[in-house]
Amino acid sequence: MKKKVGPLMGLVNALRDLVSPTSWSQSGTTGVGGYSATDPRRLILQKSGRPGNHTANELLTSNLPQLRAWCRHLERNNPTARAGVEALVALVVGTGIALEPETGDPRTDKLIREQWVEYIANCTVNGLDLYHIQGQAFRDVPTAGELLWRFVVLPDRAKQGLIPLAIMPLEAEWLDENSVSFNGPDGDGNTRVGPILYDPFGRPINYRLRNPEALTAAESETVAADDIVHDFEKRRSLQGRGEPWFAPLVETLQQERDLVDAELKAAVNTAAMAMVITSEYHDPLDTTEEGDTDDPAQSIRLGGVARMYPGESVEAFSHTRPSQQIKPFREMLRGDIAAALRIPSRFLDRDVSRANYSSMRADMLDTDRLLAPVREWYGHATAGRLYKKVLPYLAIKAGIPVPKKTGYRLLPDGQPYVDPQKDAEAAITAINAGLTTHEKEVGKRGEDYKKVWVQLAKEKKEAAALGLEFETGNGQVELPDIGSATQPKDAPAGKEVA
Repeated sequence: MKKKVGPLMGLVNALRDLVSPTSWSQSGTTGVGGYSATDPRRLILQKSGRPGNHTANELLTSNLPQLRAWCRHLERNNPTARAGVEALVALVVGTGIALEPETGDPRTDKLIREQWVEYIANCTVNGLDLYHIQGQAFRDVPTAGELLWRFVVLPDRAKQGLIPLAIMPLEAEWLDENSVSFNGPDGDGNTRVGPILYDPFGRPINYRLRNPEALTAAESETVAADDIVHDFEKRRSLQGRGEPWFAPLVETLQQERDLVDAELKAAVNTAAMAMVITSEYHDPLDTTEEGDTDDPAQSIRLGGVARMYPGESVEAFSHTRPSQQIKPFREMLRGDIAAALRIPSRFLDRDVSRANYSSMRADMLDTDRLLAPVREWYGHATAGRLYKKVLPYLAIKAGIPVPKKTGYRLLPDGQPYVDPQKDAEAAITAINAGLTTHEKEVGKRGEDYKKVWVQLAKEKKEAAALGLEFETGNGQVELPDIGSATQPKDAPAGKEVA
């Protein structure tokens, strides 16, 4: 027989079930257990509510314009945000990510390379070189989450003897956010993610572009995906828009700035109080030299005399502002910012006072492990995509058939030595032990080993002609002999491509 429960006990049981529901289980559905974060008794749910179960496209299409506006605002006005952007550009792009054609035929590679180097020196509609716009476009990744280029054909370039295909660099704001929003799959299985139409496999079909300074949505234009370079770091499958890297840092960056501003104001306010007068009188005090009793403070001039009543004393006003605790607290916030951006904290304030060889080398190795995939992705998205698009033009201008093989090898900007002697000795030891190659070690310095060998052979020949011999502590340097190789042309903007 079921035991009867009184009204008061029934209320107690109801409250108990509300706090600790019997339907909560180890699987998250029946009894207490499962994931702590999804337990309704956890404070995380009381503070922020249950997170929505949304796809990346649903979240980004509704939040991206405002999120991007905040991130761009921080990059314009927050020194730490600006430092983070410039650090990423330096570590990922540097002086530029170049490439070496690999068609399988050395002669074809040489001819294509010559035309490629000449082309990228002036490959944009406004005459900029590839390496310049690589850095420019990557500045959009932390704030806008994505880069956007458009390929256009300019007949006037052909009249000048140039390849007519050119890049028109665009800001992410050119993607028309106003005309459409996120729509589910249509009858053909295509999905529209804001201004981008994707096929059922997540491949872009076309883009809707609109000058953000235009006044009417009717001025938007539909452009085929083949004429657009739109890329970003994909964090979720079928993600159609880029997430700004500053997205989780908007509050942190603002808090770090607010902390500094508040401490500066406190320091100014406390520094404005120079002395305090202690008095035994209770009558209204004559607190200024002009006799104005409405203001309890008075200014002190050079050579001024303080008038005091009997029983009054004066002492300097001491303060502890700025607080000595602001530095570790600010370093904590900057540590969060640097970690989220995958850069060393020292890039945010350029303080290397605590650095030594071991710490800087460990820092460099960790940074390279985090950013090497980004460098690879970005190189393929920019230099690689442009190379494949312009390759037919390069072949025609070189007077050869279009290569069937469109392969290439990326040449990222080199990473500097921490300790040149130790790093060079380590590289030599690894090469001699067969653990690495000249191509890999020279590539770390941002150079192509073929070009380095060509230059070494050239210098060796010139030195021999002049009767010069160069030696190191280990004896004479033995330069490689690669026959009649020729020196390739220099690339633009200080970046050399073999």
